[in-house]
Amino acid sequence: MLNEVVSVDVVRHFCHIATRRLGIGMEPKVEALVAGRVAKRLQVLQLPLGEYLSRLDGDQNCDEVLGFLEVIRPRPARFFARAAEHARLDAHVRRWLAAGRRRFRLWSAGCGSGEEPYAMALTMLHAIEAARLAPDAVDWKILASDTSLRSLERGKKGVFDEEQVAGVSEAMAARYFIETSEGAAICKEVKAHVAFRRLNIAQPPFPLTGPLDAIFFHEGLLPLLPRVRRRVIDAAKALLGRDGAFCTGHDEDSHPAMNDAEEDLWQNFARDPSRGQGNC
Repeated sequence: MLNEVVSVDVVRHFCHIATRRLGIGMEPKVEALVAGRVAKRLQVLQLPLGEYLSRLDGDQNCDEVLGFLEVIRPRPARFFARAAEHARLDAHVRRWLAAGRRRFRLWSAGCGSGEEPYAMALTMLHAIEAARLAPDAVDWKILASDTSLRSLERGKKGVFDEEQVAGVSEAMAARYFIETSEGAAICKEVKAHVAFRRLNIAQPPFPLTGPLDAIFFHEGLLPLLPRVRRRVIDAAKALLGRDGAFCTGHDEDSHPAMNDAEEDLWQNFARDPSRGQGNC
């Protein structure tokens, strides 16, 4: 039972599930890694191959596939990993505040273990303080979503090591983090504005309503197949409110070529003012 051969057909079935349910393209070069992962899981779970395949087929949350993806696709584990996007968000929020807006809804899609949404929260607090407003004078919330339950639990815990918080300024670290035996813990003031939820972005429409003021899609879009990415982008675009910011950290060298409509969404862009309103 423990030494069953993991055939090419089994590997491709695994990859097919990743594509069909998560919208992720699994390149041929990872097939050997998939075979090794499946063989290891058979030993850990003490299951014959047939039972494992039944488990894989019935796993609607794709936990087996996600466990493999977490191994081969580690996320950027650092606050403000894309500082330029946070600077852009800060500028947007300051402008909105100056115009009198006091309600904001933001989304970190593919949030990993929380570095991105908490950095978004710190950016919000910085902009609110710069506007000389009391924190409770502004109603703002951030949805942090991911497909991985393991990542979401780490995010909810909100404890990070020295490398993860290296991008946080000393002033922010002193004000919003508490040193613990496990690492730097984000304070309750910040955590209160971030809600972690499991969400598979490859299956729009999304179970949330707009308008959203900003969507950070850095890691969420990267592994998706182009056809799935187009569908996801269109669904996300429909949630953006007036002047909504769509931030992706787009890099020409690391993403497939896109058409003009898609390229427009890789940048922050202004939405049509005639778009209807809703509640987040």
